Order: sequence, then C-alpha cells, then structure tokens
Amino acid sequence: MGLKDFRIIYDNHWNTYYPGQTVSGNIIVVLDSTKKIRGVSKYMRFSHNFFSDNVYENATICSEDDYAELYVNIFSISVKVKGVANTCWTTDKQDMDERGQYRDGTQIVSAHEEYFETKYYLVGSASGGEIEIQSGEHKFPFQCVLPTNLPSSFESDFGHVRYTVKATLDRPWKFDQEVKSPFTVVSPLDLNQESRATEKIEEEMSKTFCCLCCGTPPLTVNYSLPVRGYVPGQSMPIKVNVENHSGVTVETIKLILCKMVTFRATTPTTDTKTEEIVIAEVGKGPIEGGGIADYEQKLDIPPLPPSNLTNCGIIDLEYNLKVVACVSGWYYRNLWQNTLIFVGTVPLVNYQTPSAPPIEGYPSEIGWTTSGIPSSDGAGTNLYPNLPPPSYEESTNSARSLWERGESEHIFGISNRFSPKYPVFNFAAVYTVCRAYFKL
Repeated sequence: MGLKDFRIIYDNHWNTYYPGQTVSGNIIVVLDSTKKIRGVSKYMRFSHNFFSDNVYENATICSEDDYAELYVNIFSISVKVKGVANTCWTTDKQDMDERGQYRDGTQIVSAHEEYFETKYYLVGSASGGEIEIQSGEHKFPFQCVLPTNLPSSFESDFGHVRYTVKATLDRPWKFDQEVKSPFTVVSPLDLNQESRATEKIEEEMSKTFCCLCCGTPPLTVNYSLPVRGYVPGQSMPIKVNVENHSGVTVETIKLILCKMVTFRATTPTTDTKTEEIVIAEVGKGPIEGGGIADYEQKLDIPPLPPSNLTNCGIIDLEYNLKVVACVSGWYYRNLWQNTLIFVGTVPLVNYQTPSAPPIEGYPSEIGWTTSGIPSSDGAGTNLYPNLPPPSYEESTNSARSLWERGESEHIFGISNRFSPKYPVFNFAAVYTVCRAYFKL
C-alpha cells in the first residue's frame, strides 16, 4: 500500500488565470501507512497551513524523546510551475544514398519556447535525511506569480502553449512519485483597444462562368457585418445578398468561421505548417439561375483563445469569416472569399452589452475587472464599470496527453483530458430583447 492519493487542487475553481496573477493551491497527499521520505535531517513540527520562502519558518526543533509523541507531517516535496510552447510534425524530405541517388523519406521538425519555470521545495530539501510521516491526508500550499508577458493557452494537434504545475515526492531508494496538473492562462485582448475591431464589414465578390466560347452574366454575392470584433458567447449577424444572373445554380451559400493557425519549426531545419480549422458553419440555398436572395444568418462564437497569440513566436493565430458560394457542376469552381475577424476577451462596449452569467456559482457583480489585466492608463482602474463578468468554459480543442519528452510515463494526471477554458460572455438577454423589438 503506501501512497493512496496524490493530486493538485487550485484555489481558483476555473483553473484559469491572467498574466500577472498568482497561481495558488494545495498539493494533496494521502497515505495509508507510515512512510520514510527524504527530508530535513532534524525532527521538526510544521503547521499545514503555511507558505514561506523559508520552509523552516514555522518549524520547532524537537528532541528524540518527544518524537514518539508527535505527528511529524513534513517530507521532501517540490513543486515546479512552468509555461512552454512546442510545435512538432512530420514532413517530407529527400536523402542521398551511397550511390548518389535521392530517396524519399520523412523527418520530424519541431520548435520550443520556454516562458518561465519556477521550482522550489515546499518542505524538506534534496540533501536532507529521512523522516517518517504519519498516515492520513496532508495539504501543502503552493503559489507562483505569473509573468506579465505570457501568451494564451492553446492546444492543437501540431503544437500547444501549455502551463502546468508538477509536484514531486522524493522517496529514498525508490522511484519518485510525481503528479502533474495543467491550468489555463488567458492573455487579454480588449477589443475596445483594437482599432480595426469596430470596423463595419461590407464585401462584394463576383464571378462569371464560361459556357462554350461565351461567358455568363455574373453571380454576385454581397455580405456585411456591423463590426469586425467579437467575443465568445456573441453571435456574428451576417447579412447576405445574392444576385445570380448566371444560368448556374448556387446550391448553397456557406458562412464559415475558420481558425487559421501557422506553426513554425526550427529543428533540425526551419519549416512552417498552416492549419485551417472550421469553428462554426451555417448555410442557405439553393438559388437558381436568375434568382435573388436577401437574408441574415448568425454564427455563434464558442469558447476560443483570443486572436494573435501575442508573445508566442512559434504559433500564429487568426480568425476568418469564409463566405463560399457552392455552385452545381464539377466543371465550375466555387466563388469564395476570406475576411479577417477578431476574437477578444473584452467585448466592444458600444456595440452590445452582455448580462451577468446565469450559472450559479459565477460572480455576478457589475463593473467586473480582473486583477492582473493591464489597463490603458496603467493604473489598474476599472475601465468598464457596467461590464458583467464572464464565465469560463472549455474549448473544443484538448490535449491528448500532458507527457513531455524526458518525463516518466507513470506521472499521475498526464493521461487526463485537458481543454483550456476561455472567457464566455452571456448575450442571451441581448438577443431576446432584439428579437422582441424587431419581432423576429
């Protein structure tokens, strides 16, 4: 028997933080029998509820005669908090064989960035002696102040930006016991401070089709949006006008929100990889030749990392609205166009105002502000006194494993599914009022 439970619990029940905030929580250890663990060389009594750079601050030295009457509840346990970004994929290459001929092959390319790493002993030290600790549950608090220039958490098949806490229990003459737990970092993107976010979008695309030696009259698609910037929880209202003067049937007009990710590799050679991921999609059709259509459709914004992945040098992120006119006939090419969209963490206050989250347990105070989010005046003041707080909800993209190269495969928690959580605002009441006003 021995170690019955080993886990990490965060004080923030969302496990979500902003750069500059303090990550804090407890390392939970449950033992069902007395164990000797490498630790300090004196017998000491500690309080469970302490945290200090000096781990001996709350200790009292005891004699061996007193030891039998004490519950000695310390042992060597270290904690590491870090943030990294990694990219990795397989690419084609050609190698020259001994006869001077090129052979097709593959190679793995990758890149790595480390943003910070903090490691320290909660109790004990690496060079201490062995201590017996009492069976039962023990809690050891930890904390770490995050740097202010971190990119947002991000998970994908070809790369990630990831933040973790790992605790290590040092056991003499045995393998160490380790537990690992991820948390989310959200780097704020205030749409009110992004000049292009308030831009109204009005786009037109047109195409003619060849019929024998002649061209058809044009197929013209116009679409518009009131602004370019949105936050998760909002819907993008897209107005579409189609004038199909050609004789070709438009089977459907697709409105697609796409996440465009560019990954960079530096080892063993430089390379880039671009991935297009469909986030949301709606469609309408058909529109026969000579037909006209005028309508509006909405695309809902799910929990997403904010645009750009600022402060990450090996992963770029942007969002596009792709409008595609899918035409019938394999010999005709579809008409399509991309338009840049911003996804932020603070909504445009002059466009729509969210209401407080309806979910029990979320903060509901008006004038929400998050400690650690830099303000435009640098004083940390509340810029938006009427803005309700968001909830934090899981992204659809998750990590397959938390394992890293060089780590044991037996770490507690590395096989747990992890999806970063991003701020989501509640606009349900806004849309209800709009529908009632316009009798939609």
